[in-house]
Amino acid sequence: MRSEVNDSSVFTIEGYKVTTTKSVADQEYKSYTFDEVIDIIGFGRTRLHIFIASSIIMMAVLNETMGISIIIPAAQCDLHLSATDKGLLTGVSFAGIIVSSHFWGYIADTKGRRRTLIVSLMMTAICALVSGLSINYTMMVVMRFLVGVFISAPSATIFAYLGEFFTTANRTVVITYASVAVGLSAVFTASTGWYVLSFTWTLGVAGTELVLKPWRLLFFVYTLPTLIGAVWLVVLPESPKFYLSRGRESEGFAILLRLYLENHPHATADDFPVKHIIPEAGQKDRSAAPKASGGFWHITNSVWNQTVPLFQRANVANFTICCAVQFGLFVVSAGMGLWFPDIINRLTTSNVLDATVCEALDVSMRVDFEHELEHEVIIGDAACNDNINERVFVYAIALGGLYTVLYLVMSVLMRILGRKCLVAFNLFFSGFSGIALQFVVHPYITMALFCSFLVFAGTSISILNGATVSLFPTNVRAMAVCLSLMMGRLGSVFGSNLVGLIMEENCTLTFNLFATGSIICAVLTIMLPS
Repeated sequence: MRSEVNDSSVFTIEGYKVTTTKSVADQEYKSYTFDEVIDIIGFGRTRLHIFIASSIIMMAVLNETMGISIIIPAAQCDLHLSATDKGLLTGVSFAGIIVSSHFWGYIADTKGRRRTLIVSLMMTAICALVSGLSINYTMMVVMRFLVGVFISAPSATIFAYLGEFFTTANRTVVITYASVAVGLSAVFTASTGWYVLSFTWTLGVAGTELVLKPWRLLFFVYTLPTLIGAVWLVVLPESPKFYLSRGRESEGFAILLRLYLENHPHATADDFPVKHIIPEAGQKDRSAAPKASGGFWHITNSVWNQTVPLFQRANVANFTICCAVQFGLFVVSAGMGLWFPDIINRLTTSNVLDATVCEALDVSMRVDFEHELEHEVIIGDAACNDNINERVFVYAIALGGLYTVLYLVMSVLMRILGRKCLVAFNLFFSGFSGIALQFVVHPYITMALFCSFLVFAGTSISILNGATVSLFPTNVRAMAVCLSLMMGRLGSVFGSNLVGLIMEENCTLTFNLFATGSIICAVLTIMLPS
């Protein structure tokens, strides 16, 4: 039987052999918390590698989910894509993420962060590379769905893995610094897409229907960070905090000792002062537990037991708030963000002076409708055009650069203001920008407010992920991040469809709804612990 470890318990580690004792009467060694152990170890080469590898993996997640929006216009002629087909291809990866989030949260919390990341990243890379060789629409949809299924694991687990190598006080700041990769991903996908798609070469593969073109090469380029992250993780250690949470104290201690000796070149194992580690509150003692038999019902019961703690009194309020805020953040930053290039393109081509954003969009939509009526026959018979307007790349690079700068600024401000105040400020400012941009008529101010509306909500996602890692115990941490991000992905699908449904009918209502969502999320954030 598994027994609960009370607050006075410690893990006693003697020569890599671990025993669990129920009192701290033995005064030969001092008992340390995990945060104190991390402080004793210090910052060294391995933790730097973990930070960089985690940043690359965060970049890979954005490449795989958002890079397809650049590839689709270039592939539409070869794959004979309709407008509906393109819409489905853009969102099918999110569907894969949503349906698999619960599964990956369970796997990461029970089998290990590092192993889960390596397997899922390698499978993501394989599916992404195969999707680059798709010969028809059906094959592309299936492969992009599988990309979503496998990229779901690193999209959440990487926050738990990175955060568990740092103290609670520094965890959110470190994750925010690593999230600079989110902005760099937008710059990377847009700049490499701009360069690769500027070529016009064609190469047929003998004996097949496959014709190689630059857009297929772009799949390989976007998958490079995924492969680099997977290979790099092979030489990096598992999270020692995960081992401790699973009752595998000797393995956790071995990693902590390795990190200590690496950072203290002249020290020996005997110099490592940590012999007793105080377990996390509510942590299970699994060291003496017998191995359970497999089977469908055992796995189902295990998944249920891994999920239930999130809905118990200690966690349910924070978990509900995290899910609700993630949903709102993705509604604004991703739901409205998917329409950002189209809206900006309409604003810059409307040729309307001294008009608000909704007035300019209304004029642009009427002009487009009249143009379609006048040239319906010509457009229907015209040759397929797979050229991409250069404005798309410029806007994406600019938005990615803004994200990068803002993440760096947030990392500095967080130490001064604290994560709760910073997220609340971001979301209030995002809501204010969404409301204010409807009343300004200067085009540059309108564009600045629109960018602020999206970016201040978007940068709050990683800060909230860092908070989620800190708020929940290790044994359910990956599950909490996975499920809250699953709600976020649902928010992105809901938001993008909501814009498509009501923007043309009532532009003002659309912006007011999204801005109000940011403000509501700001209020909910204030209710979270500091």
